[in-house]
Amino acid sequence: MKSMHIAPLPELKIQSGSIKTLPRLIADRGFRRIGIVHGRSVYRGRGSAFESGLRNAGLSFWSAEVSGEPTPGLVDSITEEWNGRGLELIIAIGGGSAIDAGKAVAAMLAEGEGRLSVKEYLEGVGSREPSGRTLPLYALPTTAGTGSEATKNAVISEIGGFKKSLRHDNFVPKLALIDAELALGLPAEVTGASGLDAITQLLEAYLSTAATPFTDALALSGLQAAGGAFPLQLNDPTDTAARESMGYAAYLSGVCLANAGLGLIHGAASPVGAARAIPHGLVCGRLLPGVMGRIEAKAAAEGTDQLRVKLARAAETLGAAKGSLSGYLQGLLERSQLPGFSRYGFDAALLQELAPRCGLKNSPVSFDTREIEEILKESM
Repeated sequence: MKSMHIAPLPELKIQSGSIKTLPRLIADRGFRRIGIVHGRSVYRGRGSAFESGLRNAGLSFWSAEVSGEPTPGLVDSITEEWNGRGLELIIAIGGGSAIDAGKAVAAMLAEGEGRLSVKEYLEGVGSREPSGRTLPLYALPTTAGTGSEATKNAVISEIGGFKKSLRHDNFVPKLALIDAELALGLPAEVTGASGLDAITQLLEAYLSTAATPFTDALALSGLQAAGGAFPLQLNDPTDTAARESMGYAAYLSGVCLANAGLGLIHGAASPVGAARAIPHGLVCGRLLPGVMGRIEAKAAAEGTDQLRVKLARAAETLGAAKGSLSGYLQGLLERSQLPGFSRYGFDAALLQELAPRCGLKNSPVSFDTREIEEILKESM
């Protein structure tokens, strides 16, 4: 068997309405001083009831809102504001950006006096390695997409500069609480982009050159869940059972990416996301059919039997008719009605400039710069 190293996994709880019981769970576990990092839309609707529950449980708390992908300045400002308050636990409620911000704040608070900006600890940007010290983090995803509730990295961005990770095994959340009710009321575009992000991560991890029997089993389980649930939640946004299944699929996508890595789509998402303020899930969704179509073509022409078998298995598990994976994914993209890159200020010249910066990561096939440029321009 291929040698394996499995990253730490969070405690997982999947239960609709479970945010209502979270304050008592926190108190029963001995925490008294809490920091809450949250997104905007969902928390505005449910934050008041959650905070009342914290007060009733005798807990002290401070909150900070995250809008858009976290920047070093945002993480540093929250860390500075909360420093010295004696926080014992960080709760992150929101999409991947809020959870990533929560991870970064939890880590930077634990770095102690004399710490530098989080920027100094980012891969490929700073000169410091994170110590691994962190406050415990409980993650409550409100979108089923990034799988950040199960990963060891926090993505931090500066538009026009970089999109890089703060990473350590200790940064995996201690608890991932998937409450499908938190996803009700999400805009259709967020639902579509998030779901395609989760599917992208499951597929890229499954096809990764670093995949293992462990990640393959989880990826297939996630693809099966997403194949049934994603179309259902597009048809009926109030379907909590479908949103619960997508939450499970997104969680597994995070576990898989943390242990098998990803491919070209995420290798392109970093420079694209650093160039303009564009939602990460939308980038993945727009790139997904084009990349998978080319992987299918290369596998048919020159790929290994193992890759061809995996592509067929993935298509079957998702529910693609006649085994056409890329065609099925194109249909999902069209049903999601995601806008093209041009809405966010991209043009052909900029995409040509970005193509050489896109990494292959653990892609099962190779792509040259010309092919990557074609894929990017198809997403306009």
